[in-house]
Amino acid sequence: MRIALVYNMRLAPRRMARVERLAEVLTQRGHHISHFGGDAFDAARDAEKFDCIVMAGGDGTARLVIGSQRHPADLPPLAIYPIGTINLLARELNYPRDPERFAARIENPAARTVTRLARLDDTLFLACASIGFDAQTVAVVSEELKLKIGRFAYVAALLSLLKDWPRRPLALTIDGEPVAAEALFVLRGRFYAGPWTLDRQARLEHEKLRALALPHARRRDIVRLLTYALTGSRIPHGRWHFLEADRIEVRCASDTAIQADGDVIAQGPVTFTLTEEAVTFL
Repeated sequence: MRIALVYNMRLAPRRMARVERLAEVLTQRGHHISHFGGDAFDAARDAEKFDCIVMAGGDGTARLVIGSQRHPADLPPLAIYPIGTINLLARELNYPRDPERFAARIENPAARTVTRLARLDDTLFLACASIGFDAQTVAVVSEELKLKIGRFAYVAALLSLLKDWPRRPLALTIDGEPVAAEALFVLRGRFYAGPWTLDRQARLEHEKLRALALPHARRRDIVRLLTYALTGSRIPHGRWHFLEADRIEVRCASDTAIQADGDVIAQGPVTFTLTEEAVTFL
């Protein structure tokens, strides 16, 4: 195959070594590899030259590659080689971390996954977006600590918020129906913050946005939510709102942080939509 290998050219040495090893394996298996920086691939210019794009990184890398296209649907089939911190999309699509197994997977995909693209106002997101304590945690996480201890840096960030706990009212409109909340998760897949789950009905192929709204986001509510996710419980709290919609409007304070795919990318108010544009994953 003609493969466009897309990644951040300024990766830390350990992660760059994994990209180099993947390129070596793919070349040894007879594939033709071209290297691109994170936002350098242009579907309008490059799509016809390649059979697939391998994005080496995490959810943010995938969002950058797809979101930088004028017409994302013009992209060739995609795959994600997981070298990010959380890797929700790679977990959802079951991409191996081992380069040999990854190469075998994209050579013989059991099935292709077609997913419609979700947007937060005009910004694309792929796996998970949130408003409330989760987004505030992302806003204060240390990038240096992420490189050292991975996802546990988010635990440290969450603990740092305990003294001055962030609680702000959110006025949601779900396909025209009002819902009051203090935290919102918009989910495009089963996984949250790693191998854990908030909504078992969320799927990349789902024809609606799936969302979880918490009426209250007190410290004890977050403990309850994290216990639910970490233990794999199938019995959510009775007051939580599991929702699906084509459009979710959020009215909140203008300095309210909003995260998508592990990065704070906006401040409220905001509107989430599921577009008709779609991309294909091998």
